[in-house]
Amino acid sequence: MSSFLTLEGRRSKRILSKNPRGSLVVNLERNQKRFPCLVLDSSQDGFRVRSSFHLRRGQIVEVILDADPLNAVRCNVIWIGKTGSRHEGEAGLETVQAISVLPMYCHSF
Repeated sequence: MSSFLTLEGRRSKRILSKNPRGSLVVNLERNQKRFPCLVLDSSQDGFRVRSSFHLRRGQIVEVILDADPLNAVRCNVIWIGKTGSRHEGEAGLETVQAISVLPMYCHSF
């Protein structure tokens, strides 16, 4: 990750989502569960999402955008919006790794 900060104090520019629908894949007691979310904005370093599912700082999740359902992005939850604040229900996710859902190889016959 880049340590360069923009004038606003961010490492990279945020881009508002045109198609904000997506999913969060979360491990719950060794079972993966998929929850709907809204991707409010993104940058090369991560996402800001809104979800009814309760996340915790340090938790690893995967983001799957409805616009690109064959790719998932593994992220670390770095902040949670405080109850009663304008960011309640939101979380900041830092990109850890992009994951392709497609198999590594294909056979052609």
